[in-house]
This record gives sequence, structure tokens and C-alpha cells, in this order.
Amino acid sequence: DDAAPAPAPVPAPGQAPVVIADRLGAAGPEPREAIDPASLTTEMEAISDDVKKRREVDHTLARFSAVHDELAEQERIRKERRQKLMPWKADHDEDATEYASPVDVPEEDGPRRRGRTAKHSKIVRTVKAVALTAAVLVFVSTGLGWAAMLYIDSKITEIDALNSNSAAVHQAEKQHGDENFLIVGSDSRAGAKPQDGVGDVSAEPGARSDVLMLAHIPADRKRMVVVSVPRDLLITRPTCEGWDPATGEYTGEQFERAENVKANEPYAVGGPKCVSAFMTELTGLDINHFISVDFNGFKGMVDAIGTVEVCVQKPMDDEELGVIFDKPGRHEVDGTKALDFVRARKVEGESKTDFDRVARQQQFLSALLRKALSSEILLNPGKLNGFLNAFAASTVGQNIGVNDMLTLAQSLQSLEAGRVSFVTVPHETAEGETLETHDNLELLKEAETKKLFQAIIDGTPLPEETPDDTPADPNQAQAQPTGPKQGKVVDHNGLQIQVRNGDPDAAGAARIATGELRELGYKVVISGDAPATDKTVIKYGPGGEDAAATLGASVPGATLVYETYMGGAVQLLIGPGWDGVIRAPQAGGGEAGTTPTPTDIPVVNAGKDPCA
Repeated sequence: DDAAPAPAPVPAPGQAPVVIADRLGAAGPEPREAIDPASLTTEMEAISDDVKKRREVDHTLARFSAVHDELAEQERIRKERRQKLMPWKADHDEDATEYASPVDVPEEDGPRRRGRTAKHSKIVRTVKAVALTAAVLVFVSTGLGWAAMLYIDSKITEIDALNSNSAAVHQAEKQHGDENFLIVGSDSRAGAKPQDGVGDVSAEPGARSDVLMLAHIPADRKRMVVVSVPRDLLITRPTCEGWDPATGEYTGEQFERAENVKANEPYAVGGPKCVSAFMTELTGLDINHFISVDFNGFKGMVDAIGTVEVCVQKPMDDEELGVIFDKPGRHEVDGTKALDFVRARKVEGESKTDFDRVARQQQFLSALLRKALSSEILLNPGKLNGFLNAFAASTVGQNIGVNDMLTLAQSLQSLEAGRVSFVTVPHETAEGETLETHDNLELLKEAETKKLFQAIIDGTPLPEETPDDTPADPNQAQAQPTGPKQGKVVDHNGLQIQVRNGDPDAAGAARIATGELRELGYKVVISGDAPATDKTVIKYGPGGEDAAATLGASVPGATLVYETYMGGAVQLLIGPGWDGVIRAPQAGGGEAGTTPTPTDIPVVNAGKDPCA
């Protein structure tokens, strides 16, 4: 054992020495001896299994140590960066351990918490059971309510009735968020039974608009105006596609525009879409809901909510329907009696024209609205469900889903009766050749009609309408639809505008309009042709409200259209049928609410008691 170690073998010429490490230490491999490569195999075979296992463990520990050192270095770099970014934050802030406050444990001989008694446990179980039952009932009732709504919606007959983006809509930017319901009372006898007392299809074929009303509800839901159009009024019917009331489908047959036809003809010829087009041209309103109800549907809705109170000033005896009321005063009427009340046209003591009947229809609709919007109906599931089912079963329409109708009803529930006005389209009677009334002609007063609907668009109060004294609700104001500000007419000199011609059949229209506008003092920065359009419009965006209102006062035949992409630019886009009128703008012409209130038209206020 004390002998000197043997000298290390000398490698052959050109052969490098081989170094074998005994084990890996903390400082890395340590050379022990150099051996001859020829004896390497013999030396490795002499290594025991224990040595091999020990070396595997050492290698594993070395790898773990290297990974630990790498993670520690990354943590050090992260802390340095954090210290540079947040020098005020100490290292211990992040790593500090938070300890909960100590809990005071009562002494062994102190008062102890009492356990639950049997009675207390029973109460707890009862409360849990009640809560669970309530949750289940809410879930089930919500599901049933949703299913019922879908069921009622499925019973409403949907039909293409509205004319979206119509060129006849006047000042669409002022009507943003408004609701306009076109209500047609059809005299169709389809499905009527002998006991209904309304006749049958063989005696009264087809369908006409026996009642024609338009209900306007502005975006703030603070008023309602219902305008009636008498069925005998002479009007201009637009070009319409034929309609078959028996099938409820359009036939494809085209009917040209017709002058001096009665107001009930558009529905008879072209159905919902034709009467919608006619009413849009007449009113300039953007009609977004259509409702058509026949005789049976009207009766069913009245019966579903019970009875409706009406008032008559004298006994009511009709030549065709017989005695409706044998004495004056207030009467509770069911569906059958209500139908006689609104249909009667030959009442003794009346002028036997359609206008007396229109007044009764307005009076009854006022009473029906008060009843339908009352808590007696809205908070009574049975009556509300019956009313909605009767409405759906006999209604043809568009955009009249149950959810939409209930939302509207709830928003109108707080509307006081004095804020609901019924008005008839301004008209005059031209006497016929005889002294009888059957050959009289009912003519539309166009100037007064235009003034009426402009006042409705502007929100101008009508005669006898109760003023709105309710304070503004900031929460409600935020919920109103957002849109452009109301512009006003300003000095037009130097006002920069664009002029484009979108009518391929009117070559040079942009050049002519540009010349006239420049003579007035406008600065036309762009002029030329544009892709074809369907009507003459003035496009503007945010910040261009005043310029658009000013240009609109100079080009009365154009409709203002708000487009966000326009920015502050204002463009006159000429379309088919433009009358070419360009004039100097009148100051104040573009401000809202400046249209004078029509004073020579009869208005029925829903808050006025007909028996007073």
C-alpha cells in the first residue's frame, strides 16, 4: 500500500492521452489518471453497478443545480428591472407574508356558542325549501312566458307591407326613434259565421280599408297623435302591385297611378304595401309598423279585455244595424256592440257621412287604449293573454311582435290621456248635383294637410293638447336613440358644399344646380356625376347639421340623410323627379318646432270626457 504509484502509461506517437473522471464534483470533472486507450475497455468493465448508480445520481443532481441557478439568475434580472421601473417599491413588499388576525378563543370556562335546536333546524330547512321552490317557479314561469310569447308570435300572419327607404319620407333625420303604426280596419268577411252578424264573403267579397288610421309616437314617448283618413276622401293612389285578399299574396299585376279615387281603394287594389305607400306619400312619415284587423278580430280583442265604456249624447238608431243605444249616457259595450258603434253610417239625426263615423271610431279607440294600457289588463295574465291571442289570431301585419308591443305598451302606460290627440286629415265637402249626401265629394285640403304632418314631425303641440310639465329624466334621456343634432339655418355665403347628379336621365343637372347655388353665394367645391340614386337627398355627417339644414332650405325638394362617414362634408345628391327648385334660404326655416300649429282642424283629445 505504501508503494509509489505506477507511472502513467505513455501514449503511442500521434495518440492523445485519455482522461477518465472518477465522479463529477461541484467544480466539474477532476482528472485522475491517463490510461492507454487499448486498456479502456478492460478498465470500464471493472466498474461496479454501485458506481454506475452513484454516477447517475450525481449527473441528475448536477442538472437540477444548473436549472436552479438559471431560474435564480432570471429572478435576479426581473427584480432589477422592477426596481428600475418602481424604485419606491421594496423587494419585501411582494414577497412579504400576510398573516391573518388572531382569533380570540373563549376560555374553557367561558360562555360557549349554543348549537341549533331542533326547532331552529326545522326553520332553516323550511326557508331553504321555500327559496328552492321560488327559484324553480321563477325558472318555470320564465320559460312558460317565453314559450307563450313565441306561440302568440307564431299566430300573427306576417306580410310584406312596409316600404323601407321610401323617397316620400320627409325629413327622416327628425324622425329618428319615432314609432309610426299604420292601422287598417279591414271589412273582410273571410271566416265570418252567420251568428257574427257581419255578412259573408258571397255578399261582400274582397277587402277594403273600412278604418284607416296612423298612430304617431315620438321617440320620447311623451305624446301620441292618431290621424284618421276617411274612406270616402278622394286621393291619389300610387303605382301598386295587385293583391289577393283571399290568399294574402301579391299577384304581380301592376296598377298605374290613379287620381281622384277613394281612400279605401289602395288596400282593395294593392293590399298592405299599396296603402302603406299611399300613406307615406300623404304624411311624409316613416311608417315602421303595419297592423290590419278584420271585423272578427276587432270583436275578439274587445271581448278579451271584457267591456269598454263609451258615451253617446243621444239614442243611437241606425237604418241598417237597428237600435244600438236606446238612451243617452255611458254604456259598457262588448265586442258585438262595439263593432256596431264604430261601423254605423246611417244614424238617425247625423249627416250620414263617413265623418260622423270617424269621430266615433276615434272616441272608441281612445277608450280602448285607456283600457288596454291600464294595470287592469297589463297586470292580469289571463286578460292580457286573451287579448294578445285574439290580436294575433286575426291580425295581418309587419313588425308587430308581442315583445315589441308589450315594450311599447309599458312605455306608454304612464302617458296621461290629455297627451293623446285624435285628428282627421283636413278636408272639405263639395256638394253634388242633388241635395242628398251620397253624391257629395270629399276633397283633400293639401296645404293644410302638409302643415299638419309637418307639425307632427316637428313635435308641435296640437290644439287642446295638455302641455308636457313632467321634468326631464336624465336616465330616460340617455336611453333615447342617439342621432344627429337638430340643425338650424345659418348664413349660406361661402358655405362649402358638394353637388352630384345621381339621375342618369338628367344630364347636366349637377352643372345647372352648381351654377344656381354659386349665384346664391354657396361655395361648390366638388361637382359632377355619381352612381344612380332613387331620390334627391342632402347627405351630411357629424358637425354638418347646420350646413345641411341651410342647404335644405335652399333645395326644398331634397330629403336630409344623416351619414356618419360624411364627417363635416355636405353633399346635394340629385335623384329622379327633382323639381329643380333652388332658392335663397329663409332664416329659421330649419329649426325644429317652428311650424305653426294648425288651428282650423277638429281635434279629439283623449282626456276630454265625451259626456261632460
